[in-house]
Amino acid sequence: MLFDSVFKKREQKIRRNYEIEDSLYSKLEELSTVYDASVTDLINECLSNLIKTENIQLYEKGSNEISVTHTLLIRESNLSGLEKLKEKYGVSIFKLVNIAIRNALNESGV
Repeated sequence: MLFDSVFKKREQKIRRNYEIEDSLYSKLEELSTVYDASVTDLINECLSNLIKTENIQLYEKGSNEISVTHTLLIRESNLSGLEKLKEKYGVSIFKLVNIAIRNALNESGV
């Protein structure tokens, strides 16, 4: 069907609170003005990409970097994928979310 190639099927989304580094979130806010996507949509795609690639790259957090809690609607498949990565690599969900965003921004050259 034509729409299957353009649109994703609806999936249940669950409200979650995540601490996201302020600099990463600011870049996502900027991107949401460029793309037809909300910050939550962008984060869901970042998480999907991390779950697919399992590209867990730890990085040093800047000394002046603050993390702010944001409430997001995360796709159910992303939540289960994050849980599997947490178990496999022993990295907290909070850190995985930030790694996913950083990886996607780096891949996009932002």
